Amino acid sequence: MEYSAILLNTPRLITIKEINEKKTNWDKKQSDSDFTEIIYIQQGCVEFVYENKPFIVQGGDLIILHPFSPIERKPYTDESFKAIYVNMSNLHINGNDKGWFTNSNNFPIIHLQEEKMEINNYLNIILREYRTQHAGYQDVISSILQAAIIKITRLLKNSDHQSVSSICFDVKKYIEENFRQELTLNHLATLVYVSPYHLAHIFKEEVGKPPIQYLIQCRIEEAKRLLKHSNLSVKEIAAMIGYENPNYFNLLFKKVTGTPPGKYRKSEISSKREVSQSLEPSMFVGRHLINAITVE
Repeated sequence: MEYSAILLNTPRLITIKEINEKKTNWDKKQSDSDFTEIIYIQQGCVEFVYENKPFIVQGGDLIILHPFSPIERKPYTDESFKAIYVNMSNLHINGNDKGWFTNSNNFPIIHLQEEKMEINNYLNIILREYRTQHAGYQDVISSILQAAIIKITRLLKNSDHQSVSSICFDVKKYIEENFRQELTLNHLATLVYVSPYHLAHIFKEEVGKPPIQYLIQCRIEEAKRLLKHSNLSVKEIAAMIGYENPNYFNLLFKKVTGTPPGKYRKSEISSKREVSQSLEPSMFVGRHLINAITVE
């Protein structure tokens, strides 16, 4: 079996520390091309701005900052916020000659799922060894750091983390299949392991409207279909698409379409009749010709 190393060199830890909301002790200052920074969010939320776009990250998210990455942290009130910051040098990944993650146009974030406990344990061990500096601590740090980086690199290479497009696709599909149910932004965000704020921001940018507005659109389109092709009452249709209050449904339908549901149904029925009546003469002529041919 051919052996292929993931790490071309042994990465060297520069510093590791805890960051939190009460003690704001992280600012990106490194501009050396040999430095790579990682921030692992243990709990809470914090806002970052990357390439002039705001992103909220939360517990279980891992941020990878390649050299010269244009990112800054914004003040965000969350007393539970806690993270681990790692700065290292000499990090060179096999098969990535241009640098780690430098070719990505998306925010450099991995939404860890089942791996988050393992990564969290690795970083906590490194942090403890760095603080205590017992005999052989450099060797322990070097070994654990390499293991953590290899695990993270596997995630990147296997594309296990979700891109912005895949997150939006999954949420969009889920809404289309489940719009009759009671859906909230928090519920949708939980499905794809991102914060509600982050989901609302990227979904609007990708789809053109926020998730809840897209949910309303799906419901109203289904209501229009039922008004055209069924004999269900407006109240029954409202309940079928997720609105127990028919008055609220009436207001929402009018706001979206410009017409109350009852009036919309009448106009559709009238249109059908007009089309039907316009076809009757031609149908009569057609039957007359058929009869004439039959007689001859």
